[in-house]
Amino acid sequence: MRCTLACLLSAIVVPFVNAQDLGIGDATFPALGTKSFNATHYRLKLQYDPASHLLKSDVAMTATANTALSAINLDFKGFQISKITVDGIPATYSRKSSKLKVNLGKRISANHSFEVETFYSGKPTTEQSPALPTGMKSGWITFEGGVAAVCEPDLAHTWFPSNDHPLDKATFSFEIRVPANFVAIANGIRKPSADRVFRYELDKPSSTCMATVIVGRFSKLSQVGPNNLPIVSYLPSGQEPQFQDEVKKVPEYVKFLTKKLGPYPYSSFGVVVLPKSVAQVNTLMGSSALETTAIPVFGPDSVSSSTLVHELAHQWMGNCVSVRNWGDDIWWVEGFAQYSEWLLLEKDQGREAYNRQVKAVMDQVTSLPRWLKPGHLTAENLFSERSYIAGAIVFHALRQELGDEKFFQTLKGFIAKNRFGNASAKDWIETASSVSGQNMKPFFDTWLYSDTMPKIRP
Repeated sequence: MRCTLACLLSAIVVPFVNAQDLGIGDATFPALGTKSFNATHYRLKLQYDPASHLLKSDVAMTATANTALSAINLDFKGFQISKITVDGIPATYSRKSSKLKVNLGKRISANHSFEVETFYSGKPTTEQSPALPTGMKSGWITFEGGVAAVCEPDLAHTWFPSNDHPLDKATFSFEIRVPANFVAIANGIRKPSADRVFRYELDKPSSTCMATVIVGRFSKLSQVGPNNLPIVSYLPSGQEPQFQDEVKKVPEYVKFLTKKLGPYPYSSFGVVVLPKSVAQVNTLMGSSALETTAIPVFGPDSVSSSTLVHELAHQWMGNCVSVRNWGDDIWWVEGFAQYSEWLLLEKDQGREAYNRQVKAVMDQVTSLPRWLKPGHLTAENLFSERSYIAGAIVFHALRQELGDEKFFQTLKGFIAKNRFGNASAKDWIETASSVSGQNMKPFFDTWLYSDTMPKIRP
């Protein structure tokens, strides 16, 4: 996610499961997720009416049990559920707060797969995440003539039942029916379908919070990137001239970051620019952008070369490789995306421009009473200067410590080692130590957790 400065600042009742199964183990969002199973695929069949904002959904989750199970918890909030089935057989269920408990109707042994299909309808809403400033709501954002699902870090379960944490990634397929003259967009490659139905397949694992559906009136811009990568972007109808010059640069940005980070991880890319009307109803998405997997979403006031590169960088750092724990790991997700803007400046204007940018940031940071240590953040600080600015400084300091050759080897090695998985500071320490031939733990411990800002090697 790239934010502006303001952003920086009726079921059958069955016994509910024990509290210890109500979280995946992330203290930042202790109620989210579960360790009892791993989702492998979500199939979302949706029908959305922009006039009434009514969403009718049929969502099937395929999963593998991590232990013997007779019931599971899903993260899910809102809507009227009409039916749930387990492997095609009707199941009983109960709801409490943002948890949906499904009785599997049988014992499922560890390492065995099963499918839970939920049928529901209602009008999805925006929610206040504790990670975003008060009043900046996200989730299912409606605007004149459309909708966009933007849910980082903790709100995917406000529109589909899921194991809503990046520790449990899955592939996705979408089938979205909309009225005539509307376009539906989702993660992945678009597949052939009937009129008014839009199908997409995302064949690489993604976090639930990076799944998206956008409905509105858009025109399509098709391009080709490195290695014949299909790049399909969507601009708001009637507003194309305001955005197309910047968006047409996307293939060159993919080429630029591929050289820095290694192969682009997904089978397609593109961006969606929301219409001007979204700024009138949502202060978050008017001027911010979100790195939804393979198809990031941009507010109308956020489209620029730096923001495009920022959200593209997240496809490697944040999406392909994701956090283990939000509070402990967001520094490298947002920090590198911010740092990628400095790398673009260096590419376009030279090392002196990069050095001036670093100096300007350092002058601001060193004037503060204490170092903005980016490790161990609370939910309220996830998307703040501590993850963006301090995180970017850590990467600059690492580059100075290792030198260019070993620094970029470390970036590529980190991504290759943890591809489509999860990582933490421990993984950065291991990769940087392996590449450099020295113990890098003291470097990272000091930069991430010290109250005093460390010295940067000249």
